[in-house]
Amino acid sequence: MFLMVSLVLQLLLIHDQYGKQDYFELKRMKDQKENLDQQIEHLKLENKQILGEIKSLKTDPKAIEKIAREELGLVKPGEIKITTNKAAASDSSVDPSSKPSSSEKHP
Repeated sequence: MFLMVSLVLQLLLIHDQYGKQDYFELKRMKDQKENLDQQIEHLKLENKQILGEIKSLKTDPKAIEKIAREELGLVKPGEIKITTNKAAASDSSVDPSSKPSSSEKHP
C-alpha cells in the first residue's frame, strides 16, 4: 500500500513539473499565433491596397500622370515647372539686424 501511494505521488509530482512547462509553452505558442494572425491581416490589407494601385495604373492614365509629375518631376510639353527652395526661404527669415552691415570692418 505504501509503495502504491508513493508511486502515485511520484507520478503526480512528475506530471506537475512537466505539465506546467507544457502550459507555458502552449500559452507562448497561442500568443505567437495571435501575433502572426495580426501580421497576416495587415499584409492582406497591404496587398489589397497594392493590387488596387496596380489596377489603377493599368487602367487610369491620370494615375500614371500623377506619379510622373509628383515622383519623377516630369511636365507636359510647353509647361514650365516652378519649384521653391525651402532652404532659401528659411534664410530670408533671419533677422537682418543680426547680420553685420557692409559698413562694418572685419579684421
